[in-house]
Amino acid sequence: MKQNLELPPEYQEQPQYFDVFNTDETTEAKNSVIEKILAKHHVKTVLDVTCGTGSQVFYLKQHGYQVVGSDFSPELIKIARQKALKQNVNVQFLDGDMRTVQTGQFDAVISIFNAIGHLTKPDFLQALANINKNLHDGGLYVFDIFNLNAMTEKVVHDLAMDWHKTVGDDNIHKTQYSTIDKANGQLTSYNSYEITNGAGTLTKFKSHFTLQIYSATQLRETLTSSGFEVLDQYEMNGSPFIDDKSLSILIVAKKRNYHAL
Repeated sequence: MKQNLELPPEYQEQPQYFDVFNTDETTEAKNSVIEKILAKHHVKTVLDVTCGTGSQVFYLKQHGYQVVGSDFSPELIKIARQKALKQNVNVQFLDGDMRTVQTGQFDAVISIFNAIGHLTKPDFLQALANINKNLHDGGLYVFDIFNLNAMTEKVVHDLAMDWHKTVGDDNIHKTQYSTIDKANGQLTSYNSYEITNGAGTLTKFKSHFTLQIYSATQLRETLTSSGFEVLDQYEMNGSPFIDDKSLSILIVAKKRNYHAL
């Protein structure tokens, strides 16, 4: 099985384009779903281990949570810190990898918008072990990932995107199509970029990245073996999860309290 899962260039090489391709008119609604889940379980402190430029961090901070953001990309963390300064928001952002970062214990850890898909299966296990260490006993791990059982050829075909975006003086045309390897649970997306800057210079390039995706059953088994109990499964919009229909799985898992065993 392929082990090196690539990343979109906006994560590292072109962080100035991250927000325009990773936030849209649905982002606040998705953040609201996450906040309602955290409130339901009386969460007060949150660690976002894949915070990017801080979408969930700033939203939760505005809703009264104590939040720390962490991401493996120093460039994305730099943008998050700049946003915090501009908005006069006192929030801590750390350069850290979800597989290794440790910064205390929290009521909840989150990693949203298919972030765990960028990890290989062994790396996901390492991340779960580390997330466990960052949680109080009984703390929550909330994350989402594409649902392997719903990934028919038609669904994958319909994931194709055609974006026209503007960032500063840059006009960006990005297209994307995907393929699925269901046997290995890998969704690969192929991107083409055409970027015209303010001087009219055109740059073209291609990239691709792979997400490791799972069925709900696979996730439940992996989480159980890693010291968690799955409490709930939803679609990303908060509606009930349907195993062969829901495009994504939003998982709420609880760290088991071994002291109570």
